[in-house]
Amino acid sequence: MTKSRHILSGACNLAVVILVIMSIAWFYMPGREADPFLDGIGLFCFFTTDSNVLAALACLALLPTNFKGQKPGMGDTPLPHAAFVFKFVGTAAVTVTFMTVMLFLGPVYGYTAMFKGANLYLHLVCPLLCIVGFCCAEAGTLSFKEMLLGMLPVLVYGIVYFTMVVALGAWKDFYTFNTGGLWYVSLVAMGAATFVFCLALRFLHRKGAGE
Repeated sequence: MTKSRHILSGACNLAVVILVIMSIAWFYMPGREADPFLDGIGLFCFFTTDSNVLAALACLALLPTNFKGQKPGMGDTPLPHAAFVFKFVGTAAVTVTFMTVMLFLGPVYGYTAMFKGANLYLHLVCPLLCIVGFCCAEAGTLSFKEMLLGMLPVLVYGIVYFTMVVALGAWKDFYTFNTGGLWYVSLVAMGAATFVFCLALRFLHRKGAGE
């Protein structure tokens, strides 16, 4: 990767790490609007939170190489492949968050609510920063099998959500995925959509950052 790519990648990655930390901290600040479901670890029941934390960890994994690549004579420093794939997985997860908000939750709950407070960063800014960094700056090779790893966060969360909402009834159906008992339709739809998003990210990466 060239020095300019490391600068762009590093700027996006550092911004995501900082914004995710600040956004998570915002929910625990005294004086915010009370919501019992968001108290304590309840915040991490949401895929929005989990996907952004995952993406922030992936961005953090790339930062040492980003900083190294900006030093004189180190502009061709490649990204560690494992960290590059990790960044793709995190980017795929927040892409699901972003697209779900834009295409489903926004029309259901209203875009004002979806982009209010810290949700502006978790639903919009951080996902876009991850997509820009990955697709425009972070060179690497992503095989089809590695691309499928991008579906893991949704698969794991889907299992947890089904267990807690449908099987145990311990969570309210805050994503309305079980409306009318049609959880299996939502399962297929989210799985198919995630696969399409992963394909799109791989395509955009090839056209942008290259291999």
